[in-house]
Amino acid sequence: MSLLNVLIEINLKLKQYKAQFTFLILFWFVGFLVFVIIEPNHSFVEYILFSLTIRLPEKVGDFTNFYALIWPILLEVIVIGFLMGELLEKYNPLITSRILAKHKRNHTVIIGFEHITERIIEHCIMNKEPFCVLEDNQELVEDLINGGHAVVVGDPTEPINLDFTSVKRAKEVFIGVNDARIAIICSEKIRNVNQDCPIYVRAFEDHLQSYLQQPPLNAKAFSTSKWAMDDIKKWTHGKKGIAIVIGRDSLTHRIAYTLSLQPEREIYLFDDEHDGIEFPENEQLHIIKEYTRFLSDLRDHLKLEEVTQAFICWKRDSEFTESLYLASKLFLRYPRIEIFVRIFDEELIDLVKNYNAKTFSTSSKAFKMLQNLVPPDSAIYPKIKE
Repeated sequence: MSLLNVLIEINLKLKQYKAQFTFLILFWFVGFLVFVIIEPNHSFVEYILFSLTIRLPEKVGDFTNFYALIWPILLEVIVIGFLMGELLEKYNPLITSRILAKHKRNHTVIIGFEHITERIIEHCIMNKEPFCVLEDNQELVEDLINGGHAVVVGDPTEPINLDFTSVKRAKEVFIGVNDARIAIICSEKIRNVNQDCPIYVRAFEDHLQSYLQQPPLNAKAFSTSKWAMDDIKKWTHGKKGIAIVIGRDSLTHRIAYTLSLQPEREIYLFDDEHDGIEFPENEQLHIIKEYTRFLSDLRDHLKLEEVTQAFICWKRDSEFTESLYLASKLFLRYPRIEIFVRIFDEELIDLVKNYNAKTFSTSSKAFKMLQNLVPPDSAIYPKIKE
């Protein structure tokens, strides 16, 4: 635990004992005044000693006996109780990390804990750049909290949580949440209190990006999905035949829709959560609301011998094993199929390559693209290697 964390924790405990210490000081002050009145002709130092019961007057009266009985009890209960509580009470990193965030100045505020923002956080930690994180799911940021970093756990649209991030004094803000509504609300509330800091917002739809970039928000919108599509377009240019697309989110839908516009293509989108997509549907695009884990799940709807490309686009970390299993089965049974697997961690690339599959949408590439958008004074601006 750092010295600053210790001081913050002690300050919090002092606030909790504020009423007790106030009563103790008032009791002592009243005792001091009474001794001045009933015991004249003593020095100031002697009155202090009397009020602390270190020394008692020669003639002990009823008040002196009462005071000498009560004062040590109060002192023991309040002061000793506070010290023992400080020594024995469990350190509360959640509250401390919140206070740490509030004391930040000229720092980077990161809203949402996603793959791209995780890269931003890692970069800030590695380069000792001041930052704080605002995330409503405590489990996602548990390691950051225990590591002594500035984290605010709570709804990012609540003004009190934004205030704890010290966004008024931030030099830049990165919003990486998946919910467009939250992104807009955060951008508006941040701009109301900070007119100057750049706001970088991950946004998928073109109309949302346009709204964010216009006054008064003047945010800088970016889309990691569109960056990923640059590679997809290269891999699919001039291709023909049936393509399989498996996943749930906007990038998955964009891939399926883009491929369905190509000539001589037929696309099967397997999405177990949505009844449709945000793009215009056409006859070449077939949407199947089923969770696809095995080859038999695919064979129920198409002939795998006619498939030329397969895109496995699951984004949940827990489903990577499912992606790897399906890629391996497609590779072993149908080696003619080009396989593309969406991953976020570069450490997993070699596993995927074992099945002659290409990877896309890695968070490191998205982070490098984001670095191209920021000015030199940004916390994530590429560092020049000496």
